[in-house]
Amino acid sequence: MSYEGQSHHPHKPGSPPNAHLIGVAPSLGDRRDAGDSYVPQGLQLVQAHWFVRHGERSPVRQRLTGFGDIPAIFPLCAIGRSFSTAVLSLTTSDPTASSATSELNTGSNPTSSLHSGTHPDSLPWKSHTGQVLSKRLLGIRRHAEEMGPRNLANGGTPADCYWGELTDLGRESTLNLGARLRALYVDRLGFLPETLPDLPVDESPVYFRSTGMPRTIESLHQIVEGLFPSGYRAGLVDYTVRNPNDESLYPNSLCARMRQLDQISIAMAAKKYNPTLEPLDATLVKYTETPLRIDSSPRANGILDTLYVCLAHSIRTPSDLSDPKLLQTLESAVVHEWFDSYSTLEFTKLSMGRFLGDLKASLVSKIADPEEKKNKLRLGVYACHDTSLGGILNALQVFDGRWPPFTSHISVELFRDSDTSSTSSPSTSTSTSTSKPSLTSFLTSFLPTFLLSSPPPPLKRHYVRLFFNGRPLHLPACSSPSSHLPGSEGTICTFEAFSKAVERVELTGKEWEEGCKVKERVKIVEKVG
Repeated sequence: MSYEGQSHHPHKPGSPPNAHLIGVAPSLGDRRDAGDSYVPQGLQLVQAHWFVRHGERSPVRQRLTGFGDIPAIFPLCAIGRSFSTAVLSLTTSDPTASSATSELNTGSNPTSSLHSGTHPDSLPWKSHTGQVLSKRLLGIRRHAEEMGPRNLANGGTPADCYWGELTDLGRESTLNLGARLRALYVDRLGFLPETLPDLPVDESPVYFRSTGMPRTIESLHQIVEGLFPSGYRAGLVDYTVRNPNDESLYPNSLCARMRQLDQISIAMAAKKYNPTLEPLDATLVKYTETPLRIDSSPRANGILDTLYVCLAHSIRTPSDLSDPKLLQTLESAVVHEWFDSYSTLEFTKLSMGRFLGDLKASLVSKIADPEEKKNKLRLGVYACHDTSLGGILNALQVFDGRWPPFTSHISVELFRDSDTSSTSSPSTSTSTSTSKPSLTSFLTSFLPTFLLSSPPPPLKRHYVRLFFNGRPLHLPACSSPSSHLPGSEGTICTFEAFSKAVERVELTGKEWEEGCKVKERVKIVEKVG
């Protein structure tokens, strides 16, 4: 579902997929004198959302051990072995005594207590059993343990990774991405404060969210450290993780109907694209023992995953396994396996409809509050997965058929017209005909009636720009001249055009729950146009 004019994937087929080597934006660089050149002339940046695949990780399963330098256990995870964790502690302090405050070091700098073992947000209290308890921080050093021969456990090295764990390189790449966000939004544009304020989540200018996987949570932590380094945080860093049922940042496999459609699509992909893997049999069988297919054991996606992990971390593989043509053939088949299901509108809605609906609602809320009286949010950062980015690109019909590399990122930026004379109301809008609904009327359709007792003020025209790994996306919904900013060649959508692209697939939570019910007849009916 690539769109004509779509930028090429930022890494060549078969090359190490290290997306952290890609600039945040084409014009970023080190141009401190560029001022607002990143922001299109005549526009003002209002809000930005960044969706980031986790950084480099270890393979999700043991494969190809002993070939080249591929190890049984990947020793790439030294940094994450030492940390602090919150624990409940017995204490002899009287919870009503004034000395308790000094004992727990709950002063104005909560991060100072992290080094003393005390917890920054708790005083002692009496439990229902009468015990005096408090929160404390316990220093931890974790070791990976492997099962050796004769069913005996072997202690590994301090750097040994668990399967699918964020590696030290993954930490570095997400740290660097956070630093680039700081260079852009803090240093260059002055869009964010220099120091992260200690405010409630709903009052903060930034919002951090992750899926529940350790590698995404740790990637988010590294992004935060790059964006607001130590010394530039007024308090603890808040981030959110949703319950599994409510998670919308990736295609949620708890949706039975979506899972059903996906299984059908995988079977169809195997039938259609397994023959493309047959020419690789002579090369691969000596490593996999059986011909490698989409639905074989091991599966094609597992072998590709291990090879891409090795390439990303400069681990030597047999020369025939690092051949670009072989990797391109493998990747093509695996991409069809994982993403062909988006050819059905039903699957697209069930997989990404809630997420895109949430995103649009955030933009609508921001537009409706131009003075930021209630909506303070300026930057949202979401740590997610390859299926998240692939899902977004497919849902918006700009997928380029390539696997999103580690630390890949999609940015969605909201702009408003900075010309005070340019508003979007029934009588003043100049960008659309009078027969089309204005932005004001569009927004009022989302607002409760008690907020509409008086006519809403005219709103400035708003635009949305998307980047994938620093390259602009050309949404089909924004291709017509009336659907994008003049001179932007379709890369800066009017908000109305972007909203229409989202409306095609968005779902409410209730609609998602209803749509996830398994139907008696299983067939793919509605195709994406």
